[in-house]
Amino acid sequence: MIRINRSLLNYQLKKNTIYSLALKNRAEYYSSLKEKDLHTIMEESKSRVIIHNDEEGEKPLKKLNFKALMNYKRKINIEIVPPPTSKKPRAVVDLKLMKEELKQLEDPPMTPWEKKISSNRLPYSFYDVPCKTLAKSILGKVLVRKLENGTILKGRIVETESYLGIEDGASHTFKGKVTPRNTPMYMKPGTIYVYFTYGMYHCFNISSQEEGSAVLVRALEPLEGIDQMAQHRSLKPGAKEQKKLSKELKTHELCNGPSKICMALQLEKQHSKYSMCSWKELWLEDDGTKEEIKIVECPRIGIESSGVEWSQKPLRYYIYGHKCVSKRDKKAELQFNISQTN
Repeated sequence: MIRINRSLLNYQLKKNTIYSLALKNRAEYYSSLKEKDLHTIMEESKSRVIIHNDEEGEKPLKKLNFKALMNYKRKINIEIVPPPTSKKPRAVVDLKLMKEELKQLEDPPMTPWEKKISSNRLPYSFYDVPCKTLAKSILGKVLVRKLENGTILKGRIVETESYLGIEDGASHTFKGKVTPRNTPMYMKPGTIYVYFTYGMYHCFNISSQEEGSAVLVRALEPLEGIDQMAQHRSLKPGAKEQKKLSKELKTHELCNGPSKICMALQLEKQHSKYSMCSWKELWLEDDGTKEEIKIVECPRIGIESSGVEWSQKPLRYYIYGHKCVSKRDKKAELQFNISQTN
């Protein structure tokens, strides 16, 4: 009668699964196996199985490390638990309720001096237009920022981008997405939307007529408070101490980009949800400049991930030939020149 070594019988099957079948009183179990079945198992296993006949006094040639194999078995039988997701759960926003709560918020009354300096403020009707129209209309208008210490900063808008709301694949509100961050895009036209990006920069937008739409202000021509803007630009985002710049910034470099505008004017995400029509610290005004503005229309910048259709739409607008523009589109300018000559 063939008996299995009582201390051990281990073999390995095809899928690298190790079965240890050496426990007390297993001899009776293995004696019930047919010899043919046992040989079949042995052929499938590429590991060496040692069998000896106690009656004939044969001894195994080699002892297997039973403890090590048992530890290996424990490891491969450990239940795999997926790692926790790095994404934070999104908050659920009741847009209707939030709008009602925001209606109850009122700006503190203006002083006579504040009323005087903002007397040329553009009204609500200026913002209550389609997004593309607003993006073009604010070119040439003056953005005014009043700091807490009373300092006035001014810059002429020379570049914008329009984001058309729930239909726009590059918009924060694409497909009707609502989050605590993008709520200002659903609010009434003229609402300020400042969002945080890349972990250190802010971008300034103004909501328009369509649901979830807004205009991104990309570049300004500094007009007033230039020294103060330069000082703000010398600060690292979130820092309170000046850093030493590698070179002194030229005036046209102070606000030639969306994040540069927010740094120069000290605009951050806590300034979202205020209205350009009533907030006493930021507004648009028309300074009466009658200079003709030539507008170049071209694709927006940095939205390649939204797909070919939306990344190629001409929804960026800038004043032709202005040195404060963040990035010129030479192909669009060539087409613009051709259209002007025809």
